[in-house]
Amino acid sequence: MDFDEDKIDDYTLALLYLVTHERHEGLGARAWKGFDWDTLNRLHQQGYLSNPVGKAKSVGMSEQGFLRAKELFERHFARKATVTTLPTFTAEARKRWDQIPDKIVYLDNVWCGQCRASSSTQLREGTMSGRSLVLHGTCKRCGGEVARVIEPVDE
Repeated sequence: MDFDEDKIDDYTLALLYLVTHERHEGLGARAWKGFDWDTLNRLHQQGYLSNPVGKAKSVGMSEQGFLRAKELFERHFARKATVTTLPTFTAEARKRWDQIPDKIVYLDNVWCGQCRASSSTQLREGTMSGRSLVLHGTCKRCGGEVARVIEPVDE
């Protein structure tokens, strides 16, 4: 099977943060080493871990390794904040937005370049560009920036 070793290394390092113990500020920590040996060896070669070969049940983490592991753990496993801010609109954009009958269609059908798929958006702001309403927000799937342009309907 073909797999991305960089992703495996990132997730393993993140999970090593979960099993750290004996943390010494500025010096790193120790972590239980119950992971794939090839992955641990790659992390050792990158300077994140001491040599994992040996009878010890844990491995030393450099300070750089510990901090990177913490960052990756928080990125991949921490719960996202559930605070939702209300979108801001310019006066002209608010007027145009209020004229749209089925707003949800525009928020549930936004192209996300990061996901490379249609997604829903968390609306952040609305502005006008000429006669078009431009909605800015974040993809609900990946958190990437998205925008939707609603052109005027000429009658």
